[in-house]
Amino acid sequence: MFPERFPAADWPLHVTIVPPFETELSAESVADLLPLVPPIPVAGAARERFGAHRTVPVTVLHDSAVLADLHRVTVDALESAGAAIRDQRHLRDGFRPHVTDQRTGRLHPGEHALLTELSVVARAPHSQRLIAARVPLRP
Repeated sequence: MFPERFPAADWPLHVTIVPPFETELSAESVADLLPLVPPIPVAGAARERFGAHRTVPVTVLHDSAVLADLHRVTVDALESAGAAIRDQRHLRDGFRPHVTDQRTGRLHPGEHALLTELSVVARAPHSQRLIAARVPLRP
């Protein structure tokens, strides 16, 4: 389970569904926009390096129609509600679900995981991040 607050440089393992965005909505209002879906199984496919200089080690996930649909529906809902998502390169057809290596571990190719909640993460003072809202995924 995610800690409520963590350093920006020390995220727990996670799959980013939507890149950072700006909105005037409260975290609860953002959470209300998220679709209600059952838990999502994912599996590591391959090791790659992301980022402008290809220095960020990640495990790309196997294609998942459910994860791609969740991404598209969430992006559409956020944009319809006025959220500004700056990095449009990684939206819709550019979405490549992955798990970034963290200090606490990584997802290996062939390893399976189950996504059981969506979290709305906000910036907090002193280079911290805050789990501002949680949406459990339920069957």
